[in-house]
Amino acid sequence: MEKVLNSMPAADHKVKAQRVLEINPNHPIFEKLCELERSNKEKLKEYSELLYVQAALIEGIAPEDPVEFGNKISKIMAQ
Repeated sequence: MEKVLNSMPAADHKVKAQRVLEINPNHPIFEKLCELERSNKEKLKEYSELLYVQAALIEGIAPEDPVEFGNKISKIMAQ
């Protein structure tokens, strides 16, 4: 909806919606995030940020910093 409103010609100001990432507690990724919360908070932060950007990409929203996103993917793949 944000993209639709911002594409209207009469839009004098840009609409910025609050985004929320919801994760199904029955999904295996939720278990992994809970495990990381207990064992490795830095990795939890990285994974959470990647999941958020991935969800935005699926919705058609480009990452604010594509280079940083690519670097994070590369870092995880190298682990």
